[in-house]
Amino acid sequence: MFHSLQSYPDLTQTQHRALPHVSNTDLSDLKGQVLGQLRALNPQALAYGTAFHAATLEPATYARTDERGVRWADLEMLARRVRRQRYCRDLLYRGTPELTHTAVHTETGIAVKVRPDLLVRSRAGRRLTLIDFKTTSCPDRARFLATIEQYDYDRQAAFYCDVLQADRFLIIGVQKKAPHDLWVVEVSADAALMEQGRRKYRRLLRAYAGQPAFPQPGGQLAARAAA
Repeated sequence: MFHSLQSYPDLTQTQHRALPHVSNTDLSDLKGQVLGQLRALNPQALAYGTAFHAATLEPATYARTDERGVRWADLEMLARRVRRQRYCRDLLYRGTPELTHTAVHTETGIAVKVRPDLLVRSRAGRRLTLIDFKTTSCPDRARFLATIEQYDYDRQAAFYCDVLQADRFLIIGVQKKAPHDLWVVEVSADAALMEQGRRKYRRLLRAYAGQPAFPQPGGQLAARAAA
């Protein structure tokens, strides 16, 4: 499905974003364009997400910024909680954070990029697990699970796993409000969900490649992109 896989050690988040390749975020933007649902970026939410991931995955790179409205003390407490949790601590110890990869989608020739939060190889080197941390305001695990399809996390899981030929994709939901629970969800354990995500990213990559060209919102592709 993908070929010409290449990794880029030491590439920063800013440098990753500057690469001209298609990312999972680009697929979300394309879906919004097709459906006529263009997203307005929230600078505060972006600053929070970037800072939380830095504080959790690469604390040596973390620093507060002048972004207003971010509760820095709460963010730092949450990152410490994740890093001290036994299972997460082991993953963080063994894993490689924020490593950019590029590849080429064989069917369309589209060059893509992925940057998993954490990449963990088994001790024998035979299994590759990808971990993505998601902060959430959901009050319980059941409602967090409902966001997997709502926010196209199934598409992200399938996209990342296929690009990197990974065996597992875990989402760790981090509850922003008390009691600050952590929920580990193995998306890759649900074959039907992964296949659904695979159909989603393939359709959007075909749209990027002009197969077919972008239709007007509400057209046939819009219906398929929403599925």
